Amino acid sequence: MRRLLRLVLLAALTVWAWRFLAARRATHERVGVSYADGSSLVLEPGSTGFERLAAVARGALSP
Repeated sequence: MRRLLRLVLLAALTVWAWRFLAARRATHERVGVSYADGSSLVLEPGSTGFERLAAVARGALSP
C-alpha cells in the first residue's frame, strides 16, 4: 500500500512540475473566431490575419 501511495505522489508531483515548467516557458496566444452557423476558426501566431485580430482583441481587453 505504501508503494502505491508513493507512486501516486511521485506521479502527481511530476505532472505538477511539468505543467508548471511548461507554462513558464512560453505564453500561447491564439485568436478564435466564431460564426453564426456554429463553426469556428482558431488562428495561431504566424498565420494569415493573426496579428490584425490579436491587436483588436488586445485593445478590447485592455483596461
